[in-house]
Amino acid sequence: MSKILKKLEGMAGTDSSAIMSNKRPIASTFDKDEAVILKLAQQAFTHIFKQADKADALKPAGSENIQAYDEAHLQLGQRRLLCFRIEENTFYICILPQNSDIHKAQKIIRGALPVLKKIADTSSVQTAQD
Repeated sequence: MSKILKKLEGMAGTDSSAIMSNKRPIASTFDKDEAVILKLAQQAFTHIFKQADKADALKPAGSENIQAYDEAHLQLGQRRLLCFRIEENTFYICILPQNSDIHKAQKIIRGALPVLKKIADTSSVQTAQD
């Protein structure tokens, strides 16, 4: 799975990435020094999406066509963290270098979301069988 993440990183221009499910990494290219950043990012993005879901619940009638929140960004010092929600408690989190093309990264990652979802689903099935 790390090979897939590395290939995606090369195409999107990101430094490190991970698929997190229920606060645990399914696959990750974050090194040990970046583990704290990944944990902090996962906690922050979980909170952001929970609050966004609460806001979605308060939408007025007739606004059903507005898409749910599935992407969030954070800046930590020189690091830009991007998060894409794959499923309710499953996220793709990556670090984008400061001077990188964020729009290119978004487009490539969005295109890869079906593959990332399959990885997450496969991992969930394997975990349930263990």
